[in-house]
Amino acid sequence: MPDNPNTEKPTELHPLDTEDWEIAFAAYKGHPGAAVMMGFNLMVLKSYISVEPLQLDKALEGIERAVEVLYPFTQFHEMCHDMYVKLISGNLTLEEEEKLKKWGIKF
Repeated sequence: MPDNPNTEKPTELHPLDTEDWEIAFAAYKGHPGAAVMMGFNLMVLKSYISVEPLQLDKALEGIERAVEVLYPFTQFHEMCHDMYVKLISGNLTLEEEEKLKKWGIKF
């Protein structure tokens, strides 16, 4: 059993289902060129993790860049980058979740 369940538990991952992607990509409605570009980017990531030789470092770097580019479009942009990273990584404590709710952050 972990000594500190808040910091030593593995992050619980949820499957990416169709509804998740529909929500995430709703912003592309009316922007077909941007949607095609996102499709290209996703296929590049897929190739990094599925074609030999695996290029996991490139895939991870691409995802990190995407997360950073997405940051200014979030409610966190005017508040706290570290909390943004903790939220999207699934590592917020209950106390931090409550603090974000009090600040009016929706997630």
